[in-house]
Amino acid sequence: MERKTKALLMTALCALLLFTAACGQEKAQHADLQAVCDEIAKLPGQPEMMPLSAKKLGSYYGIDAAACPQVIAMICADGLRVDEIWMIEAESEEQAERILAVAKSHIEQVCSETENYLPDQYAVAKQARALRIGSSAALFISPEADTMEELFRQGFKG
Repeated sequence: MERKTKALLMTALCALLLFTAACGQEKAQHADLQAVCDEIAKLPGQPEMMPLSAKKLGSYYGIDAAACPQVIAMICADGLRVDEIWMIEAESEEQAERILAVAKSHIEQVCSETENYLPDQYAVAKQARALRIGSSAALFISPEADTMEELFRQGFKG
């Protein structure tokens, strides 16, 4: 009986180690963020987007774009829509975590700004996504935020 228990524990430990290693692989990979952006642009009904400059990323959000290997940041050209996309590969996971915190705070701010004045845009902001994979962080404020998140995740699997 004791051998069976040890064997079962060893099997469970091996499975846990394999699972942990598999999870770590996603974090170690990098994505071509421009390729992900190109896929997002193909989604139906996407508004015209304009780039958010590195200077604005720094002064508005405290994100040092010059220190990041890849930066894609865009806002909707139509000032009445809240659509916004950030995909940023940081130099480290810690920096990516700080960018993620900024993205989450930004979502809260957009929700606060639109709640009483633009209910349709408030609904878009409420379904926004902010996430981090390894040293990359993303923000998607769009009616297609779920699909954009999936495309971002797929970029790390390729």
